[in-house]
Amino acid sequence: MVKLIQAEYIKGRRGFGRRGMIFFPMIATFFAVFLMSGKLSQIAAYNWWYILLLPAAVSFLAISLINNEKRLEFINLKTLPIPSQKIWLSKILTGCTYLFLMNALLFGFSTISGMLFGSSYPIWRGLLAGGVLTITWAWQVPMGMWLVTKFNSSITFLSLFAINTICSLQSIAGEKLWVIPFAIPSRLMAPIIGVNPNGIPLATDSPLWDTRVILPGIAITVCLFFLMTGITTKLVDWSNKND
Repeated sequence: MVKLIQAEYIKGRRGFGRRGMIFFPMIATFFAVFLMSGKLSQIAAYNWWYILLLPAAVSFLAISLINNEKRLEFINLKTLPIPSQKIWLSKILTGCTYLFLMNALLFGFSTISGMLFGSSYPIWRGLLAGGVLTITWAWQVPMGMWLVTKFNSSITFLSLFAINTICSLQSIAGEKLWVIPFAIPSRLMAPIIGVNPNGIPLATDSPLWDTRVILPGIAITVCLFFLMTGITTKLVDWSNKND
């Protein structure tokens, strides 16, 4: 499995890989620093991140993990003496490590901006935000990969980007509909970094300060990750693939 993940990283150098992993967190920090500046730069970086840039990053990541093989109709994978399920799992794990590293880089960039302009929250909140975003977004890696196998890249990207952005709206993530899996990250970020899904800082009496949503939100998305991983791994079979 380790060698398969290493092979995915090598292939990633010419796709999403290191460039995408660094590019998206840098853009989020750039927007925050130059459009918001000051103490709000940290909050703005995370808000830009999970509302707009993380949906794009995960969509491109899923496409990158599958698209090269799909263009060849998976012939290169059919010839390998390795079970399809093992290859699929290695791609999921690779995608999750990229997701973790992107959130870690955003934490680093936003922490540096906080040091320069005045921190708006302690480091532990940034670490918690990065960890929660990694956990609550991981289930979309296998789902996005499966969508790429069934549809073209444009449909996959637009679908994931649109539904994540719509579900992150204040009227959904900030209300009772926050339990929709796509809305959970935005809702959980509210009490962690003190900002509404729409980017406005939380009022002191806002009900969104309620931290009791964090554990249920994490539980829902963790269950979804194992469900999506199990279902897609069971369904995949390069040797009999006619998609």
